[in-house]
Amino acid sequence: MKPAVMITQIMQVDPQEFVDQGIKVILSDLDNTLVPWNQKQRLDQRLLDWNQKLKAHDIELVIVSNNNEQRVLLAVQGLAVKVVARALKPLPFAMKRYLRSHHVSTNEVVMVGDQLLTDVLAGNLAGIRTILVKPLVPTDSKKTRINRLIERPLMWINSRLYPQLKWRKHLHE
Repeated sequence: MKPAVMITQIMQVDPQEFVDQGIKVILSDLDNTLVPWNQKQRLDQRLLDWNQKLKAHDIELVIVSNNNEQRVLLAVQGLAVKVVARALKPLPFAMKRYLRSHHVSTNEVVMVGDQLLTDVLAGNLAGIRTILVKPLVPTDSKKTRINRLIERPLMWINSRLYPQLKWRKHLHE
């Protein structure tokens, strides 16, 4: 269970880097990937600006979340994106269904998330390249804390098996 790449913060990646890799769609987790999990205020301007840059490069940002649709739509209010709610990650079915219905091949998409056990595993099972990011805030919801305990040894194993897999700022490092 390893990501293709580990990026410290996804919004620091220039959209041209995705274009250079043939990426047309970014499937992204929501909580602690694009917004802090406990955020109740409006969206960060960096996210709004990054999404505009993605659109200017003809890249679609799609939120794939295990949360219910009401929670996701409230969190992304003002952000022009498509939403796949109740995705049941790490099961890949919702992502595969989205790709089929929008005629997107797996080599044109990447899955971004802050958790190995949900986001990366779901992307890997769907045959999609995956990007693991550092969580935006150091705290987690109660349900995520268990995943983090399991992830620690998995990250250690990945660091031993794949020494080239390091945190970086860009896709082309």
